[in-house]
Amino acid sequence: MAIFGKTSARKSPAAKASSGTPPPKPPHVVSARELAAQAASRKAGKSPAFEPLGESSLRGASIIDWSTAPAAIEVAQANPGLCEVLENAALLYASGQERAARPVLEQGIQADPEARQSALAWLALFDLLQRENDRAAFDQLAMNYVLQFESSAPSWDVRAQPQADARGQGGYIAITGKLSSGSGAQLDGLRRALEKCVPRARIDLASITGFDDEGARMLAHELARARRQRMELAIQRPEKLVAALEAAVAKGKDGGEGAWLLSLELKQWHHDQAGFDDRAVEYAVAFELSPPSWEPPPRVQQRSAGGGPVPEAASAPPAAETSEAAVDAETLVWEGAMVGAAPMYLAQLDQFAAQRDIVTIEMSAVARIDFVCAGTLLNSILRIEGQHKAVQIVGATPIVRALLLLIGISPRHFLKKVE
Repeated sequence: MAIFGKTSARKSPAAKASSGTPPPKPPHVVSARELAAQAASRKAGKSPAFEPLGESSLRGASIIDWSTAPAAIEVAQANPGLCEVLENAALLYASGQERAARPVLEQGIQADPEARQSALAWLALFDLLQRENDRAAFDQLAMNYVLQFESSAPSWDVRAQPQADARGQGGYIAITGKLSSGSGAQLDGLRRALEKCVPRARIDLASITGFDDEGARMLAHELARARRQRMELAIQRPEKLVAALEAAVAKGKDGGEGAWLLSLELKQWHHDQAGFDDRAVEYAVAFELSPPSWEPPPRVQQRSAGGGPVPEAASAPPAAETSEAAVDAETLVWEGAMVGAAPMYLAQLDQFAAQRDIVTIEMSAVARIDFVCAGTLLNSILRIEGQHKAVQIVGATPIVRALLLLIGISPRHFLKKVE
């Protein structure tokens, strides 16, 4: 008589059912569209407080948790040209994961029937290829587009790089979020410009929300490389970062050497020799090292649209005059990366809209707009429309337009830019 029964290596599904333990269910991957539908179904109730999205929330197929969005942001469930593939790619791009967005679209228009029929998904991929300067892939996609839609494909914009060079601005690099080891991808544009010996470029620091020691060291290192290479690098809107660095330096050695190095580097770029000399001595005392040498970069020469230098008196208008000029024109022009609550942009929009019945926003030069900023923009548009005014968005590129459509901005707001 056997004391122990014979065991099997694997139980059958039937045996598992009889034991009372249900078999595990395969995980359900939630798409952006399903999340949007869930948000809409909860629209009438109370929504949890909004929390900033971390990078981990924007990886994989479940791109974003719409349940954390503010109640005032209404997510459109359906918009012309949107599909799940495009929605997920737009959210990836909006979160700064440009490299992840491209393969999502490339695979989608090949394997997903809905994406293959979405002209906007194809246009968004054209947009990304143009941004990456991948002419070969752009031309191949153009041939496939003609076969798919039996119509002309978008043309490669050969004017994009020459125009940048003519303005004397070269490449544009925007650093957003917390400056850390994860910011390396955002600095790749500057690294490539240095490797190719690009004579001039712009780096926008307005959207940096904080920094750690490694991130500060990394940016200081790249700025030092550009300085030694004599690149004409225009450092734009560094005020918030400079204030945060000053607070860190005030702590002495406890503030971290990275903050000191980046502060010293920015003083060189701003040609503040007196401030640099004082900070260099303080650095040497705090870290028991030799003080760095004063080796400033060339002064950035402002240039006109035709490529010639701007007269010195007109090269740097005060901030107040710049803001006033922006809202006095017939069109409000935005550019760069729009992230976070973007109070500067929205204050301009409110001032601009107060003077007009038709509010036209030019967004051709907007490199990226993230989810939070898109939501605040939607709320502003709804508020302006509540005053019986019309809002028009001109020139938004397809990948930017896809996010704005997904967040709930109506297709009727978008106008094609007339060249």
